[in-house]
Amino acid sequence: MQAESSANQSSDQGHKGTLFLWPDHWQVLGRLMPNRPHRHISASLLIGVDGPFRICVDAIWRETRAAIVAPDVSQALDPGNTRLWGVQLDPDSIHWRSLKSLTAGKASADLSLSGLELPGSGEHRCGAMAQSLANVIAHSGHAPVELDDRIATVCRLLREELPERLELTSLAQRVELSSSRLTHLFRQQTGVPLRRFLLHLKMNRALAFWEPGKSVSRLATEAGFYDQPHLVRTARDMFDALPSAYVTAGWFRVCRCGLAEDPG
Repeated sequence: MQAESSANQSSDQGHKGTLFLWPDHWQVLGRLMPNRPHRHISASLLIGVDGPFRICVDAIWRETRAAIVAPDVSQALDPGNTRLWGVQLDPDSIHWRSLKSLTAGKASADLSLSGLELPGSGEHRCGAMAQSLANVIAHSGHAPVELDDRIATVCRLLREELPERLELTSLAQRVELSSSRLTHLFRQQTGVPLRRFLLHLKMNRALAFWEPGKSVSRLATEAGFYDQPHLVRTARDMFDALPSAYVTAGWFRVCRCGLAEDPG
């Protein structure tokens, strides 16, 4: 799978934004739909490209121009007429660990955009979007929060193997921890439960495997879910909708980044 070519993108006149997919995070740039409270396993970075928006975190609404929300925190969005740049960062990723200190241990925090150049609302190049995120991280001025080597190993194993179900005892033995210690340490280090992290990885796989005409039942099988209802329940819990609904309706174009050289 490759990032879409400039020729294809130039013909997508009806799209309202672009979805950029990487193995450890994804970004969306454009007009988002309002959503009800849901809990991403990833951390959320939300920036109004041309104005403020409203966000609800743990049942409290506020207006902001830029916010970051920690993993596994209830949130809802009212974008109004503002185009948004949204970034979903895996809880073990270097990107989130570089921005984590901005929350000061809280569920969310507003960010200053002073001196920060935002991506253009019509941007569709993977390289440019990756650089924009790198600029935000550099702007934050924080070093990445360290991740325990054993937890990093568990995250890597789950990404590589993506098991249908979590075999906690076996996984703990592979990093020389007890099951209870692994469960506690994983939550402490990443901010999310181990089982929900595995579901998050499967949702990322479903996004990466989506293509026009593919049935939800086939997508569920390819992404490692038990069945179609399991995928749908997980998507509604984490996103308040199937993320592919944006694409099916022609709302977003999709660029699969980090899997091939970025043509732009």
